[in-house]
Amino acid sequence: MPGVKKRSGGTPNWELRKRSQTGKVSEKLPLVHVTAVGIAREIVHSGKLEARRCSVFNKGLLYFFAVRAAYRMKEGDAKSHQINRFPFVFIAKPDAISAPYHVYPFDTGGAVKGVFEAQSDPYVYLEDYELAPDMAAAAGHIAWAFGMLEAYYEGNLRADVVDDVPAHETVTRGFVDIARMARSGSNQPDKRASAIEIACSHDVQLKDNILLAILPKQYLEENGGNPNHDFISSLKLFGIPWEVYDWQANTTPNEFQEEIAKIAKRFLQKQGLL
Repeated sequence: MPGVKKRSGGTPNWELRKRSQTGKVSEKLPLVHVTAVGIAREIVHSGKLEARRCSVFNKGLLYFFAVRAAYRMKEGDAKSHQINRFPFVFIAKPDAISAPYHVYPFDTGGAVKGVFEAQSDPYVYLEDYELAPDMAAAAGHIAWAFGMLEAYYEGNLRADVVDDVPAHETVTRGFVDIARMARSGSNQPDKRASAIEIACSHDVQLKDNILLAILPKQYLEENGGNPNHDFISSLKLFGIPWEVYDWQANTTPNEFQEEIAKIAKRFLQKQGLL
């Protein structure tokens, strides 16, 4: 499936970046990392989120989304009885990253793999969409494209977002076409289409950086209610509070997106971060 192409030369067209300089919401944006339970177990035991080689940018990177617990698991639409395949969410403090390596207005991995191919402009390159590598750019992009943080969380662009965007501003319009795939009521809903991706090139320690973990309730207790003492002890060791969703065998990992998003939203609102 064709994806958004990377540049092989030339200079990026950063007209979308300029749009992110026209307004601002709070720069205190919590950072959300979603992985599988099986991987999260190793992360918790190691005490850190590690930067790993990214095939898109050929560099060791660690990925987050700003505010949103957006995800699509590998083979996430296939039923499974293996709890290791299901989502585990880390919500990190806004300052967990010292300096972003890059900031993009959507999931770059999904873009390159062709996830947004139905809406993406084949003549706009991946690097053209890049925002400035700082939290101010993420906040400015939210203000311009969504108007307010709550609308960004739901994936709802401003109704008039392209009213003052000329037809020749193709990068900006290309972003809007992709981002509309994330709005409420979309025929092809995928929250990654407008979730701001923030990558760093360094590890992030769990202690003092993780605000909340969201994981399957059943991973913390065995049949009969016997707790998973080792894992619970590890979470407590690093000062990580948790909330749970109600997992069931032979469901699909992707079907828990809405429940997880609601849990994260309640938490962020309670913390005054949304």
